[in-house]
Amino acid sequence: MAKKSDGLPLELIIEILLRLPVKTLLRCKCVCKSWLSLISDPKFATSHFQLAASPTTHGLVFLKTYSPNDPKALIVDFDASLTDDSSYAPLTHHFRPPRICPGTEIRGSCRGFIFLHTYSDFYLWNPSTGVHKKIPASKLRLYNHLYGFAYDHSTDDYLIVLLSCKAAPYTNLEIFSLRANKWKQIEVDSHFTYLSTTTYDDVGLFLNDAIHWVVFNFEIREVIIAFDIKERKMSEIALPYDDGASNDDGPDNYGLSVLGGLICASIVEKRTVKIYVMQNYAVHSSWTKILEFSVDPVMLHSLSIKFITKSGDMIGTDGRGRLMKFNDKGQLLEHHSCGKGIDTERFIRSQMVVYTDSLLSLPCGAEEA
Repeated sequence: MAKKSDGLPLELIIEILLRLPVKTLLRCKCVCKSWLSLISDPKFATSHFQLAASPTTHGLVFLKTYSPNDPKALIVDFDASLTDDSSYAPLTHHFRPPRICPGTEIRGSCRGFIFLHTYSDFYLWNPSTGVHKKIPASKLRLYNHLYGFAYDHSTDDYLIVLLSCKAAPYTNLEIFSLRANKWKQIEVDSHFTYLSTTTYDDVGLFLNDAIHWVVFNFEIREVIIAFDIKERKMSEIALPYDDGASNDDGPDNYGLSVLGGLICASIVEKRTVKIYVMQNYAVHSSWTKILEFSVDPVMLHSLSIKFITKSGDMIGTDGRGRLMKFNDKGQLLEHHSCGKGIDTERFIRSQMVVYTDSLLSLPCGAEEA
């Protein structure tokens, strides 16, 4: 360490630095060469992420188009007021992938990395550090797909999953391994007669070493399907339903999120929002309703709960380009317009993702701005 540290033990310096936010640590790299080396160490980055990764550190990345050639990104502070402009920190793309444009979509988030899709190209990108990597094109056609992004702790590998839904006894699935730097196409026996994406989010939720999507199954209505990234197996998890519900009178919208390490399902139905958590993973009888509240009928077909804070406040979006915050009693606390020129529900929902700052780098082959 530099002499100005006055002999502070290295262990103490590390403990102090580990508790600083990512933005501060990036500035600390300029203090001296020893701090640069320490903060750049992948082991330090991993320790910092493990220590800092809690619900209070999450923000929302929103790719926002102000003009056709000028896409923007924002980090939203969930713990601050949505009506306060200072709650929205602009992000500048540290890299400019070819043809980045209003069609660029966020397809997932994991350990501080954003999975981007722009036309036929995929990118992994850490907005905090600028670390990024272009992913080779998939052989699967890029439509009618479910998208997943996951991290395999056992192999220290990031995985991209594409799941194509079609009328067949098998579901085509392709996995990209960052370490292997290649795609592998496999057939998963889905035991479904037909799978089709619905109006729900096509971005998977990663939890318990599995990627989860809400899909429409013509036999038993909407269900959650889960792809285990280690076992390479597909399973089905039934959604919570009220007794007596029919397909015609079913929910208008579903959303999946994480609450306290548990799968959380938000169901918009008949002017109400119902929030359930699954107490025991993959056990249908453990679905527990924790909240039910009324909503403005205008939102019914577009409200999507994206995030539940540690204090119980819920962050959602609607089809009019607004972020909305509800308290744990379902009362609308505040809302904020995300900008003009955004007039479709799908665009809003596909462009929003829960995100955590991190110093992490990719295992191999990454570029840095």
